[in-house]
Amino acid sequence: MEDNLLVKLLNLVEEAGPDERIPSERDLAVQWGTSRTALRHRLRMLEAMGALERRGGAGTYTRTVKPQDVAAALKIGLHSSALSSASAFQPVRVALERQAAKMAAEDFKPIPVAHAEDAVMRMEKSTTPDDLYAADLDFHRAIFQASGDPSLIFFSSAVGDLIADSVSSRRSRMLRLANDLDEMRVLHRAILEAVKAKDPAAAMAAMDSHFDRIDSLEIDDLRSGATADELA
Repeated sequence: MEDNLLVKLLNLVEEAGPDERIPSERDLAVQWGTSRTALRHRLRMLEAMGALERRGGAGTYTRTVKPQDVAAALKIGLHSSALSSASAFQPVRVALERQAAKMAAEDFKPIPVAHAEDAVMRMEKSTTPDDLYAADLDFHRAIFQASGDPSLIFFSSAVGDLIADSVSSRRSRMLRLANDLDEMRVLHRAILEAVKAKDPAAAMAAMDSHFDRIDSLEIDDLRSGATADELA
């Protein structure tokens, strides 16, 4: 449900531009016919995000929001929402990485793709689960960078810990898959080769196959009666 009062404040900040004084809390409450308590709560939210700044007795002013402020607010919001759990965040991660793979193939960038290939090569040489896990995280981070899309790169950085948690929550299944290193190599190598071939459709399909295989292990675990702790 949209927060109409917050939307009004955001529009006010946008229209005012940076470093401009906005009307007082009392004036806004009268103008919009709302309670000062409700208004104060949302003003503090925007202050915490860095969009507003109280200046002593001079009033409240708009600010130029810095990327790190937005990232911090986004991280706080996600951690306090229904998406805070790894399982709930997983569909978001899949959608983001699918799009990242597509864009990486559409606009090939040698340096981040080289980082992704290095991660795959480490997987191919890996003999321990921990090395495989680290290489997997590095691979997916590199794919975000290879997308070249500022919004995807920003979002992946802002929620990097949730992405890592999402991977970590599936670690037991990943490690079982790691028992067949050839399959792990094939899954990631397929994504990489599709990106290198500049084939967006193949890159998305390869990313889907990767996540489908991991998810199939969860289904197998549930059918076999694994406990929640064993699936964590």
